[in-house]
Amino acid sequence: MNNQNLFSQTYDQLKQQIGQGNANFQMLGNPIDFSWPVAPNGQTSLQAYQLMSIMPQWSPVGVYGSTGATLFDAYRQVMAGISTPVNPEKQQALTELKNQLTNANNDLQQIVSNQNSAYEVAKQNGGAIFEAQYPTILDWLNGPGSTYTVQIEKQTVTVNKLTENYTTLMADVSINPALKEDFELIKTPTTPVSGAAPTGWTKVARTDSVLEWEPAFNIGTTGQSWRNQLTGGSIGAFSINLNASNSQSSLNNTWAGGSASYNSFFWGVKGSGGWNRTDFTQSDKSVTVEINVKSSTHVPVTPGKWFDGGLMRSLYLGNSSTGAKLTEPKDKVFGKSGLLSTQITGFLVVYKPSYTITMKSSTYSKYEQTIKAGGGLRIGPFTFGGNGGSHTVNIKQTGNSTVLTGESTSDDPLIIGMTVAFPGVTDTVGTTAEATMQA
Repeated sequence: MNNQNLFSQTYDQLKQQIGQGNANFQMLGNPIDFSWPVAPNGQTSLQAYQLMSIMPQWSPVGVYGSTGATLFDAYRQVMAGISTPVNPEKQQALTELKNQLTNANNDLQQIVSNQNSAYEVAKQNGGAIFEAQYPTILDWLNGPGSTYTVQIEKQTVTVNKLTENYTTLMADVSINPALKEDFELIKTPTTPVSGAAPTGWTKVARTDSVLEWEPAFNIGTTGQSWRNQLTGGSIGAFSINLNASNSQSSLNNTWAGGSASYNSFFWGVKGSGGWNRTDFTQSDKSVTVEINVKSSTHVPVTPGKWFDGGLMRSLYLGNSSTGAKLTEPKDKVFGKSGLLSTQITGFLVVYKPSYTITMKSSTYSKYEQTIKAGGGLRIGPFTFGGNGGSHTVNIKQTGNSTVLTGESTSDDPLIIGMTVAFPGVTDTVGTTAEATMQA
């Protein structure tokens, strides 16, 4: 990963802002503007749901994609993969349905493998031109690799439907009352979406405004409340200072080791076609950066009652009182390489960031036209302009140095990171209270 030292410095300083109690922090390589509309009572906005429901990548620096694997789908697949006492008369039907599900999962994994292989080949053959056009795998998947995206989405629908059918049958034939309830809670409601939401579920409007049932996620306060809190004062204000000459990197010591996914880029300028990788520090190690944030907060997130974290922990330990057991090795279910690897426990949100960049004048001259023509600037997990607003830039030259100062003029807070937990591996549990994020 380019500029790993700068990513590392940023990561360490941001982690300090959320406290040691949230040590499992993931910094976003593609920060997200909080520009979502307030959802009606009883609903969750599509943007909020997509973000809360994903499983973060196993990396200290992640890239968010709304089509990523969700916690609910992974959890339901884990539930479909446990052995438990059932009604003997239904065992044959369960076995047949499980075989269909296994075959569908195998087909999905093959498509994913083909996608990754095609990306690596294209990257190797394309060289610098490819990297400039497609700085992340998400960019490639939105372009030449879109055929794999379509195949994966189609096969995922098949897997999810078979998983739902299997877990629905398990709800009917399970003997243990506690497990029977767990399976009932992950059944997609069949009641009209116009009515009250069943336990553990919420309503989400699709892009065409049609409401659908989705598994609920709960947030410590409503989205509008913490937005008002951020924009109304200087709570959680902080500064970070970065130096390109500092070659030390501590990303190897994070919860995810040195994994840095999807080739996240640190410097970027917004062009007509999106964010373009720009590396001020490639040949200038004198570059320094100061970023000041007017306000910030950590917003906690938990899954709804459909998620039984206690059961996941007991399955990992092999001591479930329900008699449920894993049918796969636990490292294939939980942890780094597992099906159910991570879950979001909160967001790090900032408001009104500003920056001061000092570089050699010769470096600035090299990028002057790019900067002046650009619609925004990205520094690690911070964006200035380019999305939900613009940013002001002032340029001052002193001797052999050029100083760029700027600030975001957007009124939208910026989500720059997530805190992460590990179902089963750590003693995480679902929520005990129902709430809906109105964001």
